Amino acid sequence: MKPEQLKLYLVTDRPLSLGRDIAWIVEEAVKGGVTMVQLREKDCDTREFLEVAQKLKSLLKPLGIPLLINDRIDIALAVDADGVHNWRNYRR
Repeated sequence: MKPEQLKLYLVTDRPLSLGRDIAWIVEEAVKGGVTMVQLREKDCDTREFLEVAQKLKSLLKPLGIPLLINDRIDIALAVDADGVHNWRNYRR
């Protein structure tokens, strides 16, 4: 990743979205200057997670904005995400 892609990093959080669509939030954040997005979903099933990830990948790829997937390597591979954030690797 390029250093300029780390200027403004958005981590999604559905409970904090107050019912707003995650894709809409990401799109608005990108308009505001976000340069990288991490999709973090703790309380949805695999199908829903995959659908959201696909939607975000379709939105972000043409803009050259990397998409990271939180904790789910299977989802990251399925949508050809740019990386995986896995906090379990950092615990001591």
